[in-house]
Amino acid sequence: MNTSFDIKSCAEHLGAEIVGIDLSQDIDDSVFNDIDQAFAEYGVVFFRNQNITPEHQVDFSKRFGALECFPLTQYSVEGFPEVLQVTNIQKDGVNIGLADAGVTWHSDMSWTAVPPRGSALYAVELPVKDGKILGGTLFTSATAAYDALPDDMKARIAGLTAIHSYVGKHAHRTKQGEYNREAMTEEQQSKYPEVFHPIVRTHPMTGRKGLYVVKGECTGIVDMPDADAMPLLDELAEHTIRPEFQYSHDWQIGDFLMWDNCSLQHLAVRNYDLPLRRMMHRTQFAGSVTF
Repeated sequence: MNTSFDIKSCAEHLGAEIVGIDLSQDIDDSVFNDIDQAFAEYGVVFFRNQNITPEHQVDFSKRFGALECFPLTQYSVEGFPEVLQVTNIQKDGVNIGLADAGVTWHSDMSWTAVPPRGSALYAVELPVKDGKILGGTLFTSATAAYDALPDDMKARIAGLTAIHSYVGKHAHRTKQGEYNREAMTEEQQSKYPEVFHPIVRTHPMTGRKGLYVVKGECTGIVDMPDADAMPLLDELAEHTIRPEFQYSHDWQIGDFLMWDNCSLQHLAVRNYDLPLRRMMHRTQFAGSVTF
């Protein structure tokens, strides 16, 4: 039974290591509530040296919210549709999991009406070259980015609503030359029409405001001509990913890391390729309507 833990902050604006928790063991409600609060506060939290099964990952993740399955369920761990394989590993020349990590900065599934609260990755296999682990992940604080805006920009974007599009997301990724997923079926596509989210989003637990603009996925602003909307969206998106708002995570085998999709964006570092292999198990848990 886990009864206590320590927190080690990692960067100025986000990121903390939680020390003293074994995710294969029971966690009582009071300890879990403290972990939950730390997650909301730091945006990114991680646990080193874990040895867990997909069942352990599912059990822990669903305490943060109802688990959601990724639309391309053919990429899930067998027997666990909630656990997505994020990997460059192939079988008979075909991807066995989601293989386009590291293409664009994003907040997971912002193109859904109710985006997931959080996502989690468990490091099963990592690429190593010359003794160095590759394939890190960058995170950036959208709340710190909002706080750093000048007052006139805060006033300008107050109350504005952005259009988020799954089609736009993958059109943007195709332009980057990195779209290698299986095409969605018409039935899958029909489930994800354009959705609308505030450009300035409020965190449901901390009350902090953050920018909720994703380059390529945001295809316009409601009641604003594209000639005005697109430059503004691009400016805000570029501002959000400035280096001073970032935390860079260097993975180790057995890391279990979670990030808050309300308060940050992330980007996998694609500095490896086959035969160097990377396998991560990903879960995501439901959020609330944006406001």
